[in-house]
Amino acid sequence: MNPPAGLASEDSVLQLAQSGDRLAFRQLVEQHQARVFGVALRLVGRRADAEELAQDAFVQLHGSLARIESPAHLTHWLLRTVAHRSIDRLRQQARQGRQLPLEALGESPQAEAPESAHDPVAAAELHRFLLQLQPDARAVMILRYQEDLDPTDIAAVLDMPLPTVKSHLRRSLEWLRTQCAGETHGP
Repeated sequence: MNPPAGLASEDSVLQLAQSGDRLAFRQLVEQHQARVFGVALRLVGRRADAEELAQDAFVQLHGSLARIESPAHLTHWLLRTVAHRSIDRLRQQARQGRQLPLEALGESPQAEAPESAHDPVAAAELHRFLLQLQPDARAVMILRYQEDLDPTDIAAVLDMPLPTVKSHLRRSLEWLRTQCAGETHGP
């Protein structure tokens, strides 16, 4: 039985990139750039920072290509890299006392809901609340509800114990429900 065409294509592009083919590496970047940028943007909340973090992730990927085992490993590696770099950026900004900007959630192509279900006011409010979560909790929420990863995958991507992921999900959801109900307790 032959593998699905898309899988074979992804495998061959990865192998070509690993052998030094610049066009194949460019194709890998193009295949993953929207997702990587989207995760960074939703985590750090600023387009300029997200662009820099995504670019850094792909530069780091170029040096790590030989260690990438499969297209699935590549996706996992990219999510892990951009999530950790974004969390580090948020912690650095917090140490410097920089306030997080409240940019529009809709800047990322993957952050938008279908037109019929999209409520820009609710999306902006939810984004504002997400930006108030601690970096680790925010990363867990974004990977779960916007990247649709299950808690086990989130634990692997963030190198975090599964009970901690579940705890972040539970506490963050409770806090978000409270905020959406109009109460004003801290995260």
